[in-house]
Amino acid sequence: MLEIKEIELVIHDLVGGGAAHIDDYLGLYNELFPEYIRYMPLMRWRAEKPVDDSAQEKWHQWLILIKDKPIGIIGFLYNRNRNVGILMDFAIRPEVRKIQFTEDQKLPLLILRMAMRQLVDDSLANGHASPLFMIAEVEHASLLRKYVEYGYLEFPVEYYEPSYPLELTQASVESKNLDKMDYKQMYLGAFQLPGRPFDPNNSELIKTALFTILVDHYGLPADHWLIQKMLIEIFE
Repeated sequence: MLEIKEIELVIHDLVGGGAAHIDDYLGLYNELFPEYIRYMPLMRWRAEKPVDDSAQEKWHQWLILIKDKPIGIIGFLYNRNRNVGILMDFAIRPEVRKIQFTEDQKLPLLILRMAMRQLVDDSLANGHASPLFMIAEVEHASLLRKYVEYGYLEFPVEYYEPSYPLELTQASVESKNLDKMDYKQMYLGAFQLPGRPFDPNNSELIKTALFTILVDHYGLPADHWLIQKMLIEIFE
């Protein structure tokens, strides 16, 4: 549990034993991400199953409360093999987004920076000083502009998000057929972590990001047409 007493903020991480709060988490997720409700059984599965310290992905599902009221969620992970973070879900109720924590830091940025600090801790535990960056898929241009204010850099690739991650198959929640998978065009980029700037035009870094999210997370084979298409774009 994380806590900031000045604003009566409490965060519960609902992975590996956090099922006591999972209904509040899923209620917010259903409200704020109705188009992605197919992932909800997977989130409950992560909360109920024991933590596997040997897994490639170390997950965090944070339920954010102010004055004991659930007001937001953020789901993110650390890829142990590639030393990279991924931001998957981040939403805070509109009525509390303008809460000011410091002169230049409102609540969403505060939560995002806390997640970054967690990724740094995960990286340190894995033998690194800091992750390379925190990848995020972005659907809407308005959110992209907001993320850029927070230090997000877009990669120069035409990116498409697969519809199902590898975990859905592992959790036996839903079968996956790569040939019938749908794809949605998204922006792809990453947040810079404190003290870890990077060049979004660096081809090798883009390749690392693509393999982290498409191969490791979504489970696509390295020779999949989508990955090969983007590798041609960045190395041509």
